[in-house]
Amino acid sequence: MFIRKTRKKDPVSKKCYYSCQLVESVRTERGPRQRILLTIGQLDDFSKEERKLLANHIEELISGIKTLLPYPKKVEKLAQVFAKQLVAKTSETIPDVSIEKSETDFETVDLHSLSHEHCRSVGLEHIALETIRKLHLDQKLLELGLSKREVETAIGVIVGRLVKPGSDRKTHYWLQNLTGLDELIGCHFSPLSMRKVYEVSDVLLSKKDHLENHLAQKEKDLFAFENAIVFYDLTNTYFEGSALGVPKAKRGHSKEKRSDAPLITLGLVLNQEGFPQRSHIFAGNVSEPSTLEEVIKNLQVSQKEKPIIVLDAGFSTEDNLRWLRKHHFPYLVCSRKREKVHLNDEYETIYNQNEDPIKVALLEKDASGEAKLVCHSLAREQKECSIRKLHQERFEKALQQLKEGLQKKGRRKNYLKIIERIGRLKQKYSRVSQHYDIRVEKDDHHAKQITWACDTESLNQRHKGTYCLRVHGIDWKEEKLWKTYVMLTKVEEGFRCLKSELGLRPIYHQKETRIEGHLFISTLAYHVMQTILYQLDQANIHIRWETLRMIMSSQTRVTTSFKNDRGQTIHVRSTTSSEPIHREIYAALNISNKPGRRTKSII
Repeated sequence: MFIRKTRKKDPVSKKCYYSCQLVESVRTERGPRQRILLTIGQLDDFSKEERKLLANHIEELISGIKTLLPYPKKVEKLAQVFAKQLVAKTSETIPDVSIEKSETDFETVDLHSLSHEHCRSVGLEHIALETIRKLHLDQKLLELGLSKREVETAIGVIVGRLVKPGSDRKTHYWLQNLTGLDELIGCHFSPLSMRKVYEVSDVLLSKKDHLENHLAQKEKDLFAFENAIVFYDLTNTYFEGSALGVPKAKRGHSKEKRSDAPLITLGLVLNQEGFPQRSHIFAGNVSEPSTLEEVIKNLQVSQKEKPIIVLDAGFSTEDNLRWLRKHHFPYLVCSRKREKVHLNDEYETIYNQNEDPIKVALLEKDASGEAKLVCHSLAREQKECSIRKLHQERFEKALQQLKEGLQKKGRRKNYLKIIERIGRLKQKYSRVSQHYDIRVEKDDHHAKQITWACDTESLNQRHKGTYCLRVHGIDWKEEKLWKTYVMLTKVEEGFRCLKSELGLRPIYHQKETRIEGHLFISTLAYHVMQTILYQLDQANIHIRWETLRMIMSSQTRVTTSFKNDRGQTIHVRSTTSSEPIHREIYAALNISNKPGRRTKSII
């Protein structure tokens, strides 16, 4: 084998360039000829001697010859890539042989030559790829004008977010070196450039509305969703870096306790089964209530059958609720105020999944047509009492330390400093401090005595495990109203999956379009993940995505190489047999338990 450098001309730009081809000399009836084995690009940074080394090493790799001396790093890297491509190009598919057939394929082999190489994961990739095809996402991308290569790259970065979440650089490395996804698709990711990985996020972002509409409709058709209820909430994620050129990167309250870094906010609208309907990106310091009107306006709903809007307390301002009533949206939201209602045994009692008794009472409608559902949770009451008791103990301990310090040398005694310290303690333990009467006696500029008294009755009355839901335009029973509201936890679960399991945080990009593209790819990956988990849940397989990722990581593709008695090197590329747990999951998803084809190459 040798590498031939050929001069070519671009038909569009008319510019000349050189392309390298891996060729071999063969004897034919018409004499010796050169046969092109592989086109390997320009190799501008390779000298003539390095190209010779590259051709020799490729021949050694595919023939199973052990090298005596190490090759330069860049030669070794490219030789591995091109050797795998050459083996794949010369491979022929081995058909699956059923038990009834007696077809065999015997070879006499040298066991000492047996080796296993090019191990790549395919288990979770196979599931994700088949789900993408089930959602017709690949077809939709082609319809939207993406090239075949762009579609392959888009599938690669989406599946990468599901299997090995991380930065785009990590995804690029995973596509080239760790996954067998390209074999399942029928392409090669080894020549894929880092720039293409970056650019595909821009392309996907430009088709955002079309893709979200398509996925929402396809999921509705697949699982017969009514989408009669929508849930909305916000979360934020932080940047690694200053993000100075990003207008939406603002400092604010970080839900990951990273207020030291710029933030950006993602809003998600989900249906009652936890499937995303719309995603929106806001500045990192956005106020939650101010986003509601913009999001609801972008929902494509009919004027006759408007969905029920379910919101947490952060969005239930009077202005927002007035706007929902004005536009005739029924809603179920958590009130910012607690209703002082004593729920006795006469009220209806329901139970949640943890057997926590919940009492609910539906109060009469007011002039605006809004009713209130007052709820009491025994578990919530116990939790609030425990928190109150802990804060009370810490608050009184801090006051006691201040009091004892008045009699000790070197401790704080200045009256104004003592008052300042007490004010900070009251702010820190605001749950209980408002029920305390604290008095500080002073002598000139020094404090002499600190005394306090707690109004235990008012403190106990405040923490009773009650919360209130505001209801408008919904004629349901108490139990259905409460169970619908607690489904809002699916939004929280979705955000947790996005940030912890799909690599939403942190963000390394410093360009606005790339940042929004990163968030949108995570949202697309969440569509695929939720489709998979929903089908497993319907089949009574209740597992988290992290667990599914761990289970499926054990199924891989591997190349087995050996020499036969004729001196030929045989390469067999196949997938490891699925285990019982794999087959159970594949059966629940109604997909094949044999990812990829078995191929054989004889060189």
